[in-house]
Amino acid sequence: MTKDKKAQKQKKARGKQAPRGARALPDSNEDEGLRPLRLILMVSFLLLVAAGLGYSARWLWQQAPTVELSRVDALENVRVKAPFRAVTETEIEDILLPHLRNGFFALDIDDVRAALMDNPWVVNAAVSRRWPNGVEVVVEEAEPLAIWGGDQLLIASGELLPRPENLRGLRLPELAGDAELVERIMAQYQALAGLLTTKDMEVRRLSFDDLAGWQLELVSGIRLQLGHDELLERVDRFLSLTRGVLAPHLQKVVGVDTRYNNAVAVQWKPKDKTEN
Repeated sequence: MTKDKKAQKQKKARGKQAPRGARALPDSNEDEGLRPLRLILMVSFLLLVAAGLGYSARWLWQQAPTVELSRVDALENVRVKAPFRAVTETEIEDILLPHLRNGFFALDIDDVRAALMDNPWVVNAAVSRRWPNGVEVVVEEAEPLAIWGGDQLLIASGELLPRPENLRGLRLPELAGDAELVERIMAQYQALAGLLTTKDMEVRRLSFDDLAGWQLELVSGIRLQLGHDELLERVDRFLSLTRGVLAPHLQKVVGVDTRYNNAVAVQWKPKDKTEN
């Protein structure tokens, strides 16, 4: 190629270049590729700002004066739900107060419940926080089943508990006997109570001793000698008589000895008492 032709080609190429001082338009494909990168950078920046604000807020909360936290911790609303029969309000308060002084956040729910359960009359207890400054306590008491020996009560679990002052006037059947036989006596009482359900035939007192065996007193005042075994059969025999030959004379009966195989011995009230 000659020098003249080469010079002409270079001149034409310079003529096609953008004029000096002008800027080329951006490539649209290149801009779309940068857009996700910018979005990621912006989100990362916002997350860093949010984390910084959260850390600052936590630091400020930790530096807050104790008096402010004390106001938050103050337990102004303590609600106790309980029957208050065997356990009094004062007893529950005495149990709770040492724990409630710890405040809302420091209150140990398990410790409070354990302290309540230490009372022998409490069979279940539930403790829960109530935001912002309260605690709710629900107490379930043992159900007394019978009076034992005057100063104790037998509960459904078979345990003997001291008789609370509040339950001194409680009207319950009386059970008596050796404390080691409490489960056996309770079982016999429950069996008899299921059999003696009619008016004036409920159990008033059931006792057992090795010499005399089982002795039963009914609400009507009639006392039954039952011996050592076959209690239900002997009581059933007595009930059959009360619906038959003894029916017109029950008001005159003091006691019935059922320890005979095929008969009973009836003890009558004195004549002057039956006539009045």
